[in-house]
Amino acid sequence: MAIDKNKLFDFKHSMGEDSVFPPPATQHMDIEFVNVDLKQGLFHIKGPIKTDYNNPGGVVFGGYYGMFFDAAFGPFSFLLAQAYVTTLEMNISFLKPLHVKDGMWEVKAKLVSQSKSFLMMNATLLKEDGTLVATAATRMMILDASRKGS
Repeated sequence: MAIDKNKLFDFKHSMGEDSVFPPPATQHMDIEFVNVDLKQGLFHIKGPIKTDYNNPGGVVFGGYYGMFFDAAFGPFSFLLAQAYVTTLEMNISFLKPLHVKDGMWEVKAKLVSQSKSFLMMNATLLKEDGTLVATAATRMMILDASRKGS
């Protein structure tokens, strides 16, 4: 399944009328959805590194690394499960800093395991030149749609 780089996912309509996509928390990030391959269990997004992301030291605030990863894991999990999921845990290993001069960030996520109730995924955060900046692993629980709102 290829994603049109100029449009958001077609699946947003299947999320339900009460859903907002992209979520308000990530709308300022100008995320580009590069590719998804559900058969291979791969998902790829990227976006610009903005000065608004900087900490007082002039490098990207570590919390944004989590946002970059979550911006991939969230939609990817919905596509895989065809249901809402909730993050149970996400572990990030910080390897290198990101700077505005690095241009773009990229997250490449991979499905590790999927069961009836859980998803496990890994991802890498890369600079535009391919330098590895961080890794993440997440475990997510697939929610029962019949219990929505309870």
